[in-house]
Amino acid sequence: MSSSYNFVLDGSENGGGYDNSQNYSLSGLTNNPPNTKGMNNSQAQCNHSELLSLMHQMLMKIDRQGAELISLRNEISVIKGRVCGEAHKAKLTLPSAPKATIGDFEAFEECLKEEKSLKNLVVELVESGEKTYDKFIRSSWRQIITDDVARQCSWRGTEKKMCVRGLRTTLAIRNAFKQKFALEDSDFDRVTQKYFQYAQERVARIEKADAKKIKI
Repeated sequence: MSSSYNFVLDGSENGGGYDNSQNYSLSGLTNNPPNTKGMNNSQAQCNHSELLSLMHQMLMKIDRQGAELISLRNEISVIKGRVCGEAHKAKLTLPSAPKATIGDFEAFEECLKEEKSLKNLVVELVESGEKTYDKFIRSSWRQIITDDVARQCSWRGTEKKMCVRGLRTTLAIRNAFKQKFALEDSDFDRVTQKYFQYAQERVARIEKADAKKIKI
């Protein structure tokens, strides 16, 4: 049975509000899909594109809210640990001190070829309390290598510098970054490239500061 009804509004019965009678359909109140027989291909494609765009926006919002929940959970854990006290949890993969030589860094990279070690590193990095993505990336690298090692590396590598783009360490930090922040790979790449690009300058500043202390 159709749930569509036609009715007439006659102006003469309601004080003469209308000159002509009009027919209205209540088909919009039914569960039946709208009639698209009269819709041309361009209209159908337009509606399809709008639907895809809406779905993409909804997925982006869901990803962003998920990242915010993870960040909030981490912040609550940090606050709880400070207020109530927290037992010291030994790191399984993250170095107790940054690797100070290329050889040590290469040995650490070799260790990450074991999938369990890689996953442990990701979990430990995610526990970082850094709230912004750029600080998180830089802090993660600082926990693993010193600036002296960083200046001997570059994003794409050279004859004299180690390439970090395809390292397991880079993969672990990238995965942790994605779990904490709903951002693009390009954001991670940009911050990481700059971190290694300016490593030499950071070392020079430290050496200059140390030289001043010696003179004093």
